[in-house]
Amino acid sequence: MKVLMIDDDIGLGETMKPVLQMYAIDLDVVHSPEEGLEQIKSQQYDLVLLDVMLPRINGLEVCRTIRNMSGPVCNIPVIMLSARTELVDRVVGLETGADDYVAKPFEPRELIARINAVRRRFNDVKTETAAVPKADNDILFQMNNDSLRIDISRAQVFVNHCQLDITAMEFDILLALSQTPGDVISQEELLQRCNNNNTVYSRSIVALIYRLRNKIRLAGAQVEFIRTVRNRGYAVMGHVNESKP
Repeated sequence: MKVLMIDDDIGLGETMKPVLQMYAIDLDVVHSPEEGLEQIKSQQYDLVLLDVMLPRINGLEVCRTIRNMSGPVCNIPVIMLSARTELVDRVVGLETGADDYVAKPFEPRELIARINAVRRRFNDVKTETAAVPKADNDILFQMNNDSLRIDISRAQVFVNHCQLDITAMEFDILLALSQTPGDVISQEELLQRCNNNNTVYSRSIVALIYRLRNKIRLAGAQVEFIRTVRNRGYAVMGHVNESKP
């Protein structure tokens, strides 16, 4: 596994390199946000470790920039690193598109466990997990003249034939909702369905739903495929068909 660390703490990267190498994790380290973004564009990484308190451009802005990049790189897993441990800071990190949040100082074994968990979740979305029923067909929702198609085997989502750039966590949420079309699913149930990921908070579910709605809207949909039921949860709406990929 090839990982990029963007952190202005020079000593941290050098300390972590030999530790991660023992677990077959090849770590590249850069110390500025500008250099980090260039590395992400020019080289292929499996995951990014991103410090929040970077000079000139903070880690939250760097994460937003990554999520707005074109092509597959926009969905690269990102783990935020920060000495700030308040819940609101963790939620803000997840709202910007991060997949996890690790508080400094951390034990190397904790970081390794988080890296493996995020990568496992990312790979599960791409290859179908046991929690996702095997299917030869896509899931297709239609409302008025708009369509929302979920390609389970390829972990892709299309709105009116336009492919969305979504993260693994966003795909998890949408797929969980799509398994029981029209049924309202609570935030707690969504947390359980998304691999029991205890790093996802109820407030981050709200942020993930917001991001999904915004991406669906920007793709041209005139209807709201994701419905909010106050104090109850969320549901995916629309007539459901099975269509060949």
